[in-house]
Amino acid sequence: MTTSNREQGPRRRTVAIIAVVSLLAVAAVAWLAEGLLTTPDDIPPLLVTRGGEVLATFSMAEIRDLPTHEVSQFGKWEEGPQLLLVLSEAGVEDFERVTILGQGVRDDGEIVLTRAEIDEDVVLDLANRGTVKIAGPDIAWADRVRDLTEIRVE
Repeated sequence: MTTSNREQGPRRRTVAIIAVVSLLAVAAVAWLAEGLLTTPDDIPPLLVTRGGEVLATFSMAEIRDLPTHEVSQFGKWEEGPQLLLVLSEAGVEDFERVTILGQGVRDDGEIVLTRAEIDEDVVLDLANRGTVKIAGPDIAWADRVRDLTEIRVE
């Protein structure tokens, strides 16, 4: 006895729904585990460099201790110290551009911002995972850099 086409349709939809829900559950568990398994000891310090010389090293605790500023990006609020403040704390007053580097696991891992592109609304957002990312209302989704490791000053 064969199953009619009428019965196969609902079964296929049920199988498809179960597959999608299962994939979403696996992704959610992996995302949560990544956040839970990241400890302050796992997070490398953020370096500020110029010409290969390390000007300053900031632990995540030191970045969290800096005054914060909120900006709206992609419809949500991001909060962290202003990039200009971090650069000032590192002794940088004049520069033409910065190259901001991240671990490059979930993005390209690099963005170059000219001095003209950096204002008080460009911040190092304190991410929920305990790392920092670059945020600002004029930074495009495709240009985001997370899990910052270095700010190269030129």
